[in-house]
Amino acid sequence: MTSSSSDTTALFAPLIAEIRALYGPGPIPLHRPVLEGPERRWLVECIDSTFVSSVGPRVMEFEERVAVFTGARFAVATVNGTAALHVALHLAGVTADSEVLTQALDFVATCNAVRYAQAWPVFVDVDRDTLSLSPLALAAFLDRHAERRADGVYNRASGRRLAACVPMHTFGLPGRIEAIVAICDHWGIPVVEDAAESLGS
Repeated sequence: MTSSSSDTTALFAPLIAEIRALYGPGPIPLHRPVLEGPERRWLVECIDSTFVSSVGPRVMEFEERVAVFTGARFAVATVNGTAALHVALHLAGVTADSEVLTQALDFVATCNAVRYAQAWPVFVDVDRDTLSLSPLALAAFLDRHAERRADGVYNRASGRRLAACVPMHTFGLPGRIEAIVAICDHWGIPVVEDAAESLGS
């Protein structure tokens, strides 16, 4: 074991201990739903009301509560996080054959949303302690590869427009979003924050 892997193990030891206290020994499922409250009653209410798809009182309540929680003026529920990212990328101005900066350690849904927008993901390294996009790596990539033109910022190597940046908060660990936004603001690149794994972090 190298000293760097030793340091990493020590860094995550408290988090690992907390997870083990919750789940016990053995494999830990990545996406196990926790249904320990009134979910069954709420589901029956939805079925009885016939609102089981994209509208209804529970969906509207969810949107309102997320807006209040995040401090946003509005929140819009989508079928899943991939669909939310796809819509957000279009709203950010991502077009076919442009590029979207994202992180190398990621869940496939982020890249799927980029490809659904007919754009190309460009992978940038993550920070070891947050597992999220590294502001230092992002700044270095842009300094090395980006150039400003009249109609936006372009990747010198590919010739494609750098249309957006999508950092992801991995496993609920908050990334350095303020630093990432500051770097992207400097370059004029919109940020779409993938918080699917971190609501409430």
